[in-house]
Amino acid sequence: MLFNSIDFAIFMPIVYILYWLVFNRNITLRNAFLLLASYVFYSFWDWRFVSLLLFSSLTDFILGSQLFKVDDQPRKRKLLLYTSLAINFGILGFFKYYNFFVESFVSAFTLFGEHLNYEPLKIILPVGVSFYTFQSLTYIIGIYQRKIKPTNKIVDFMAYVSFFPQLVAGPIERAQHFLPQFHEKKIFNYQEARSGLLLIAFGLFKKILIADRLAVFIDGTYANIPGASGISLIFATLFFAFQLYFDFSAYSDIAIGTARLLGFELLINFRRPYLSKSFSEFWTRWHISLSSWFRDYVYFPLGGNRKGAIRTAINVMIVFVLSGLWHGASWNFVIWGALNGLFLIVFDKLFKLEKSTGYKRIFASLFVVLSWAFSLIFFRAHTFTDALSVFQHIGFANSERLYNFGLNSVEFKFAIYLILGIIIYEFITEKAGDKSQKRFYTSKSIVRWSLYLVLILSIIYLGSYGSANDNTFIYFQF
Repeated sequence: MLFNSIDFAIFMPIVYILYWLVFNRNITLRNAFLLLASYVFYSFWDWRFVSLLLFSSLTDFILGSQLFKVDDQPRKRKLLLYTSLAINFGILGFFKYYNFFVESFVSAFTLFGEHLNYEPLKIILPVGVSFYTFQSLTYIIGIYQRKIKPTNKIVDFMAYVSFFPQLVAGPIERAQHFLPQFHEKKIFNYQEARSGLLLIAFGLFKKILIADRLAVFIDGTYANIPGASGISLIFATLFFAFQLYFDFSAYSDIAIGTARLLGFELLINFRRPYLSKSFSEFWTRWHISLSSWFRDYVYFPLGGNRKGAIRTAINVMIVFVLSGLWHGASWNFVIWGALNGLFLIVFDKLFKLEKSTGYKRIFASLFVVLSWAFSLIFFRAHTFTDALSVFQHIGFANSERLYNFGLNSVEFKFAIYLILGIIIYEFITEKAGDKSQKRFYTSKSIVRWSLYLVLILSIIYLGSYGSANDNTFIYFQF
């Protein structure tokens, strides 16, 4: 089920009313209702994979309980931890990476003159499997590290793993932060509900008005790379950087807003990343829940930056290559991850970007965003050959073809104005901090309701709709 669908527009009000009026009187009953609602939400994509979600939840609940019981037996503790890791990564590896690794193995033999016959398996990738697998693992790892104690309430744990607002594309929550919220009694809070609705509206604005409009142009150029040669590919490259940001941050905003309507607080997943002045800062602002997951569960266990410059660089590259592979079973994603690892290691040290001030800070941010945008060519291209073709055909020629890829001149300029508008808004909120939100909520009713009305009418009348446009969220594929 998509947040930007009629199904969700019907589903969410029903859940919301039943949640507060019927099921919130008892915590167990409420969590059972959330669990049911989450499974219904997930089954709209493919009901068969609800069983996989159920299996993953039950496995980690049982292993977590056993792990706590053998707290004084190091060998058994490690065995139970490795069992959970093997099962979770085994499921993820089969559905997401089986064909990729087998095809890579076959290709390696081809280089040596051996031709192996191989027929790829027709495997459907379960939506959100990368997200809920990582979220469930924080529970097991947290118990192993003695940071949390296991819950004895299976319904609460299963609701935590499958919580529908963030089930499919995050934020990836930590058990120590999010699971306790399922044990708390929820009291309706008007201020939280209001801020949740505004976040949902703003997320839909970014998704439907900007990201989906940019997608029309991007899809048109990448469908005909040689024909789109020149400046069209430059704009497609830059547009995709903004499409990816607005699309994914929109999902996160809607997820956070929806959770607030139900009395839950999710982690902030994006914090104005395109205002970063260094690559290291960028990764503290972009997809924060995943970046921090790899930092805490991969980078630090590898030694972090405690074992010298060379080992630190190797650890950074391992994290970024794995992060690239997490995004998809393709060498393009591996290259994309490796490039961003190199950006962080080389450019931050070479240009000392984090120390930039004044005008240098503006140039530093532009350098970070442009480097990031061009690395995304590997992220967006379907194949390595397509990515190379983009680099071969990109340039400043053929400006007369600019409006031949789905957006006419008016729509094209409107898309640019929207991008600039969001950048200006983010720059203002970056300077003002939390004060801007407080000022808005304490402003006159006419100011607040004018904004609400503008957002709603813009989404309805200016949104990018149509059968030619794929309105799914980009990160659903991961």
